[in-house]
Amino acid sequence: MGQTLRRYFALYRSFLSHNLKNEMMYRVNFAINVGLDIFFTTVNVIFFAILYGNIETVGGWTFHQTLILVGTVGIVREMAYLTFRKGFLELGEYVRTGNFDVMLTTPMSTASHLAFRHVSLTESLGEGLMGLVLVGYGFSHLDQATWISIPFYVLMLFNSLAIYYGFCLMVSSLVFWLIKSQELNTVIYYFMNTARYPRDIYHGLGKAFFTFLIPSSLIATTPATLLTGKIDAPLMALSLFVAAGLLSLGLFIWTRSLNHYGSASS
Repeated sequence: MGQTLRRYFALYRSFLSHNLKNEMMYRVNFAINVGLDIFFTTVNVIFFAILYGNIETVGGWTFHQTLILVGTVGIVREMAYLTFRKGFLELGEYVRTGNFDVMLTTPMSTASHLAFRHVSLTESLGEGLMGLVLVGYGFSHLDQATWISIPFYVLMLFNSLAIYYGFCLMVSSLVFWLIKSQELNTVIYYFMNTARYPRDIYHGLGKAFFTFLIPSSLIATTPATLLTGKIDAPLMALSLFVAAGLLSLGLFIWTRSLNHYGSASS
């Protein structure tokens, strides 16, 4: 097990180094992408600033607590691009052109190869950096915040990443069954966009829907509760449970979809 993990980590470093060199060849494009990420994140902050100019809380969350939510989404999205997100964006094209056949012959997990093939530091980098700034700024303005919560916040960030990965794996697996798959990437994009709103705004069936079917309400809210002093042990346990369930379901659907795939030449 340890040897396998070391081999995968070495492969990941190799893919990351290769892709980073390719991205840095186009420095103007890199600067524009980072600038756009910062711009759109700033627009979201302005939106919430205007909203909180008229009300004090939304679902019990203050402005600075909401900044931590928005920042957390940016951090998780950048973590996703550093691991798996861009590869799944390309899956539809690989299946359509037949390039996916090559991945089936490599001596590593197909899902891991697809994820690592296009790991990117620069994609969504601006949003990730802004996320760190927003989380730090929001945290510094909370009276009830404690430094001891930071390690637990980081732990739940990785749990949120697992939820995001499981959802991406499940949705992207449908590529093998559909002719046109661009809409699937749109579903995943809006999944993360809805994560920046506090889970407490949902009630009844809406809360159940965004917790179990489309678990975007857990992505940012669960880690953010740790930094904002809203520590909720049942919510943390629920997030861990949803991550485990979604990963298992995603891997099951992925395996079934691979069995359905007949290669481009068949």
